[in-house]
Amino acid sequence: MVSRNIELKGHIIDSLILPRVFEKIMNLNGEFNVIKFDIGKHKTDESHAVLEVIG
Repeated sequence: MVSRNIELKGHIIDSLILPRVFEKIMNLNGEFNVIKFDIGKHKTDESHAVLEVIG
């Protein structure tokens, strides 16, 4: 199996980017581990996530 880390930055929760990424990985029979996840505290704050994607 091959693994790669990917980084997501921005409004990844309220724009539904993060759940779409999770869904895409699972639909392709991949796996993921959340390595880092920092959620913005205010509406204008961006979130940051690092995922290990395995497939």
